[in-house]
Amino acid sequence: MILTDLIKPELVLPKTPCASREELTAKLVECVYGTGRQLPLSREDLLKTIYIREQIGGTLLPSGLSIPHARLKNFEDFIFALATPAEPLFHEGQELRLAALMITSQSGGPWYLPVLAALTRISKDEAYFSRLCGAENPEALINILRERDTELD
Repeated sequence: MILTDLIKPELVLPKTPCASREELTAKLVECVYGTGRQLPLSREDLLKTIYIREQIGGTLLPSGLSIPHARLKNFEDFIFALATPAEPLFHEGQELRLAALMITSQSGGPWYLPVLAALTRISKDEAYFSRLCGAENPEALINILRERDTELD
């Protein structure tokens, strides 16, 4: 399977107006619930779970890739959503360029670690990652990702 097989255009939010990392994450969560997906937590409880995880250890990489995530009990699916901020966004002095929300089972399921590894590799190629972060619409972002057809190991 390749990375783009897991991406749904309705879960891609390029150029999202937001004032903080938390607001960008909240918009991703709202987007997930807006698609009618059934999760075992309310929106508010999911956000609390994500923010508690953020306090344990940062999920913002030096490249500007942020990976807010939650591993949930009674959930055996994998949800993957992407967003870029409309304007430069900084968190603790570091620029956040792309947020990749992942919601998975408590064990992490089969896709969490491979997607994390693929995104980390992608973010290390500055020119490619900049193009990805500059995409104007969901289709453009997905098409840029397809250029690499990143295989999930």
